Amino acid sequence: MSGFAEEPRATYSAAMGKAEFFAWLQMREGGRYELKDGAIVMHAGSRLQHARLSGRFLAAIARQLDLEEWFVVMADFAVTIGDDIRYPDVVAARADSDPAALSTDSPVFIIEVLSPSSTGRDMVEKLAEYTTLPSLEAYVVASQDEAIAWVWQRDADTRAFPAQPVEIAGFKGFIIIEALGVTLPLSEIYRGIANA
Repeated sequence: MSGFAEEPRATYSAAMGKAEFFAWLQMREGGRYELKDGAIVMHAGSRLQHARLSGRFLAAIARQLDLEEWFVVMADFAVTIGDDIRYPDVVAARADSDPAALSTDSPVFIIEVLSPSSTGRDMVEKLAEYTTLPSLEAYVVASQDEAIAWVWQRDADTRAFPAQPVEIAGFKGFIIIEALGVTLPLSEIYRGIANA
Protein backbone atom coordinates (compact mmCIF):
# COMPACT_ATOMS: atom_id res chain seq x y z
CA MET A 1 0.00 0.00 0.00
CA SER A 2 1.40 3.38 -0.96
CA GLY A 3 -0.21 5.27 1.89
CA PHE A 4 -2.48 7.16 -0.51
CA ALA A 5 -6.17 6.42 -0.50
CA GLU A 6 -9.59 7.80 -1.25
CA GLU A 7 -10.54 7.69 2.40
CA PRO A 8 -9.71 10.84 4.41
CA ARG A 9 -6.46 10.99 6.34
CA ALA A 10 -4.53 8.37 4.48
CA THR A 11 -1.55 7.14 6.46
CA TYR A 12 0.80 9.23 4.31
CA SER A 13 1.18 12.28 6.54
CA ALA A 14 -0.40 14.92 8.73
CA ALA A 15 -2.72 17.48 7.18
CA MET A 16 -1.21 19.41 4.29
CA GLY A 17 -1.98 22.94 3.09
CA LYS A 18 -2.30 24.12 -0.50
CA ALA A 19 1.20 25.60 -0.76
CA GLU A 20 2.76 22.43 0.67
CA PHE A 21 0.70 20.27 -1.69
CA PHE A 22 1.76 22.21 -4.79
CA ALA A 23 5.42 22.06 -3.69
CA TRP A 24 5.10 18.31 -3.05
CA LEU A 25 3.35 17.79 -6.38
CA GLN A 26 6.07 19.60 -8.34
CA MET A 27 8.52 16.92 -7.13
CA ARG A 28 6.42 14.02 -8.48
CA GLU A 29 6.50 12.33 -11.86
CA GLY A 30 3.28 10.80 -13.07
CA GLY A 31 0.23 9.89 -11.07
CA ARG A 32 -2.88 11.95 -10.41
CA TYR A 33 -3.28 13.52 -7.01
CA GLU A 34 -5.74 15.91 -5.39
CA LEU A 35 -5.92 17.53 -1.97
CA LYS A 36 -9.11 16.88 -0.01
CA ASP A 37 -9.59 17.93 3.62
CA GLY A 38 -5.82 18.25 4.06
CA ALA A 39 -5.11 14.72 2.79
CA ILE A 40 -3.51 13.70 -0.49
CA VAL A 41 -5.85 11.62 -2.63
CA MET A 42 -4.40 9.47 -5.40
CA HIS A 43 -6.48 8.55 -8.45
CA ALA A 44 -5.88 5.82 -10.97
CA GLY A 45 -4.78 6.79 -14.45
CA SER A 46 -7.38 7.23 -17.18
CA ARG A 47 -8.37 4.83 -19.91
CA LEU A 48 -7.79 5.90 -23.52
CA GLN A 49 -11.53 6.43 -23.97
CA HIS A 50 -11.57 8.87 -21.05
CA ALA A 51 -8.61 10.81 -22.46
CA ARG A 52 -10.13 10.92 -25.96
CA LEU A 53 -13.42 12.35 -24.68
CA SER A 54 -11.67 14.94 -22.54
CA GLY A 55 -9.58 15.98 -25.54
CA ARG A 56 -12.61 16.26 -27.78
CA PHE A 57 -14.46 18.40 -25.26
CA LEU A 58 -11.42 20.65 -24.97
CA ALA A 59 -11.02 20.97 -28.76
CA ALA A 60 -14.73 21.69 -29.33
CA ILE A 61 -14.77 24.39 -26.65
CA ALA A 62 -11.48 25.98 -27.73
CA ARG A 63 -12.66 26.28 -31.35
CA GLN A 64 -15.60 28.40 -30.21
CA LEU A 65 -13.91 30.75 -27.74
CA ASP A 66 -11.65 33.75 -28.20
CA LEU A 67 -8.48 32.32 -26.68
CA GLU A 68 -7.21 35.79 -25.87
CA GLU A 69 -10.16 36.13 -23.48
CA TRP A 70 -10.39 32.51 -22.29
CA PHE A 71 -8.16 29.58 -21.51
CA VAL A 72 -9.31 25.98 -21.80
CA VAL A 73 -7.15 23.24 -20.30
CA MET A 74 -7.23 19.55 -19.45
CA ALA A 75 -6.45 17.64 -16.28
CA ASP A 76 -3.04 19.14 -15.42
CA PHE A 77 -4.38 22.49 -14.18
CA ALA A 78 -6.00 22.68 -10.75
CA VAL A 79 -9.13 24.28 -9.40
CA THR A 80 -8.98 25.37 -5.77
CA ILE A 81 -12.13 25.22 -3.66
CA GLY A 82 -11.34 26.65 -0.25
CA ASP A 83 -8.53 24.45 1.11
CA ASP A 84 -9.18 21.64 -1.39
CA ILE A 85 -7.49 21.16 -4.77
CA ARG A 86 -9.14 19.28 -7.63
CA TYR A 87 -8.00 18.51 -11.17
CA PRO A 88 -11.09 18.49 -13.41
CA ASP A 89 -10.91 16.82 -16.80
CA VAL A 90 -11.60 20.12 -18.62
CA VAL A 91 -11.66 23.68 -17.25
CA ALA A 92 -12.50 26.99 -18.93
CA ALA A 93 -11.78 30.32 -17.27
CA ARG A 94 -11.06 33.92 -18.16
CA ALA A 95 -7.53 34.43 -19.48
CA ASP A 96 -6.62 37.11 -16.95
CA SER A 97 -4.72 34.66 -14.74
CA ASP A 98 -0.99 34.68 -14.10
CA PRO A 99 0.59 32.41 -16.76
CA ALA A 100 2.74 30.81 -14.03
CA ALA A 101 -0.30 29.96 -11.88
CA LEU A 102 -0.77 26.33 -10.82
CA SER A 103 -4.51 26.73 -10.22
CA THR A 104 -7.57 28.92 -10.52
CA ASP A 105 -10.31 29.61 -8.01
CA SER A 106 -12.54 31.18 -10.65
CA PRO A 107 -13.42 28.63 -13.34
CA VAL A 108 -16.46 29.43 -15.47
CA PHE A 109 -17.04 25.94 -16.89
CA ILE A 110 -15.94 22.49 -15.68
CA ILE A 111 -16.31 19.06 -17.29
CA GLU A 112 -15.72 15.73 -15.59
CA VAL A 113 -15.76 12.53 -17.67
CA LEU A 114 -16.97 9.60 -15.62
CA SER A 115 -14.72 6.65 -14.97
CA PRO A 116 -15.83 3.44 -13.24
CA SER A 117 -14.60 4.62 -9.84
CA SER A 118 -15.63 8.28 -10.04
CA THR A 119 -19.42 8.31 -10.40
CA GLY A 120 -20.25 9.20 -6.79
CA ARG A 121 -17.34 11.61 -6.52
CA ASP A 122 -18.20 13.47 -9.75
CA MET A 123 -22.01 13.44 -9.41
CA VAL A 124 -22.21 14.21 -5.68
CA GLU A 125 -19.01 15.31 -3.95
CA LYS A 126 -17.46 17.40 -6.73
CA LEU A 127 -20.86 18.77 -7.73
CA ALA A 128 -21.30 20.11 -4.18
CA GLU A 129 -17.78 21.56 -4.18
CA TYR A 130 -17.69 23.12 -7.64
CA THR A 131 -21.12 24.75 -7.37
CA THR A 132 -19.92 26.76 -4.36
CA LEU A 133 -17.56 28.69 -6.64
CA PRO A 134 -19.16 32.08 -7.45
CA SER A 135 -17.54 32.19 -10.91
CA LEU A 136 -18.85 28.80 -12.05
CA GLU A 137 -21.65 29.03 -14.60
CA ALA A 138 -21.89 25.41 -15.73
CA TYR A 139 -20.78 21.93 -14.64
CA VAL A 140 -21.03 18.93 -16.96
CA VAL A 141 -20.54 15.26 -16.13
CA ALA A 142 -20.19 13.10 -19.25
CA SER A 143 -20.46 9.35 -19.63
CA GLN A 144 -17.37 7.57 -20.85
CA ASP A 145 -19.31 4.77 -22.52
CA GLU A 146 -22.36 6.31 -24.18
CA ALA A 147 -23.43 9.63 -25.65
CA ILE A 148 -24.97 11.08 -22.50
CA ALA A 149 -24.17 14.07 -20.31
CA TRP A 150 -25.65 15.68 -17.22
CA VAL A 151 -25.59 19.48 -17.17
CA TRP A 152 -25.99 21.86 -14.24
CA GLN A 153 -26.18 25.54 -15.31
CA ARG A 154 -26.56 28.53 -13.02
CA ASP A 155 -29.90 30.30 -13.47
CA ALA A 156 -29.30 33.78 -14.92
CA ASP A 157 -31.90 35.39 -12.63
CA THR A 158 -31.62 33.53 -9.32
CA ARG A 159 -27.90 32.64 -9.73
CA ALA A 160 -28.73 29.21 -8.28
CA PHE A 161 -27.86 25.82 -9.69
CA PRO A 162 -30.74 23.38 -10.21
CA ALA A 163 -31.15 20.49 -7.78
CA GLN A 164 -31.29 18.07 -10.71
CA PRO A 165 -29.25 18.22 -13.91
CA VAL A 166 -30.57 18.41 -17.44
CA GLU A 167 -29.82 15.06 -19.07
CA ILE A 168 -28.76 15.22 -22.71
CA ALA A 169 -28.54 11.90 -24.54
CA GLY A 170 -27.99 10.56 -28.03
CA PHE A 171 -26.14 11.75 -31.09
CA LYS A 172 -28.79 14.39 -31.82
CA GLY A 173 -28.18 16.06 -28.45
CA PHE A 174 -26.36 19.35 -27.89
CA ILE A 175 -24.84 20.75 -24.72
CA ILE A 176 -25.37 24.53 -24.84
CA ILE A 177 -23.31 26.53 -22.35
CA GLU A 178 -25.03 29.89 -22.38
CA ALA A 179 -22.41 31.82 -20.36
CA LEU A 180 -19.70 30.96 -22.91
CA GLY A 181 -21.87 30.93 -26.03
CA VAL A 182 -20.64 27.39 -26.70
CA THR A 183 -22.57 24.53 -28.31
CA LEU A 184 -21.18 21.01 -27.98
CA PRO A 185 -22.83 18.44 -30.28
CA LEU A 186 -22.70 14.96 -28.76
CA SER A 187 -22.34 13.54 -32.29
CA GLU A 188 -18.97 15.31 -32.57
CA ILE A 189 -17.77 14.49 -29.08
CA TYR A 190 -18.73 10.80 -29.17
CA ARG A 191 -18.13 10.01 -32.87
CA GLY A 192 -16.49 6.56 -33.10
CA ILE A 193 -16.53 6.18 -29.31
CA ALA A 194 -20.14 5.36 -28.52
CA ASN A 195 -23.15 4.06 -30.42
CA ALA A 196 -26.03 6.42 -31.23
